[in-house]
Amino acid sequence: ANRDEEVFEDPFRFDIVRAPNPHLAFGGYGAHFCLGANLARAEMRASFKALLPLLPRLELAGPPVRNPHLHVPGYHALPVSMAKG
Repeated sequence: ANRDEEVFEDPFRFDIVRAPNPHLAFGGYGAHFCLGANLARAEMRASFKALLPLLPRLELAGPPVRNPHLHVPGYHALPVSMAKG
């Protein structure tokens, strides 16, 4: 895997700034898919289900800005404000 001598010059040396490293990928699919991803999703659902009724109502305070990276979907910014009443 990441100790492939055909891909890396010194594969057994720890190098945190090794670049480029297209060989390493932890996307949302394939052999490197996170085994805890489904558990994390279930925990987030349960947390939101328990906490949301306790929080004031939120509404968008501006346009959401999507994260431009394909491997990390989500929002870079999601401005919200508390609704009155």
